[in-house]
Amino acid sequence: MKKLTASIKRCIESIGSVTSFLILVIIAITTYEVVARYAFNSPTSWAWPINKQLFAVFVMVAGSYTLIHKSHIRIEMLYERFPGYMKKTVNLLTLLAALCFLGSLLWKSSSMGFDAWQNKEKMVGVFKLPLYPLKMLIPIGTAIFLGACFAIYIGDRDKGGEK
Repeated sequence: MKKLTASIKRCIESIGSVTSFLILVIIAITTYEVVARYAFNSPTSWAWPINKQLFAVFVMVAGSYTLIHKSHIRIEMLYERFPGYMKKTVNLLTLLAALCFLGSLLWKSSSMGFDAWQNKEKMVGVFKLPLYPLKMLIPIGTAIFLGACFAIYIGDRDKGGEK
């Protein structure tokens, strides 16, 4: 089990390092849009839809990256006072809440992504960029986040519930 959690964490670490550069792409697209809109009075029709898709992927991967580094905010004042069994219970409830949210997100985003892929969905307007590759990255990012949840929960369970 330790090898599995370690490989999940390594995978997320690698994907997170590569995906971190998406923020530079988002900044470049936003800068281009602002300059085109205000300096040349020629706004684009593609910048904001592409940025929304890229940002969704960025957030999902950043969330899983943050989770494996245990950098999410937690109320330490309360958590540290809990006895071991209570910490295990809180960790399990947190995992169940994450599974409910991420499971439904995976279900719906997969459905939307596969539909976009089958229909080769493109943006409306003059500049018809394909959206289906980006829409497929959202369920992939969600699956990575689910993997991080399991890796952290299993790793914490093996350590006796301490985070």
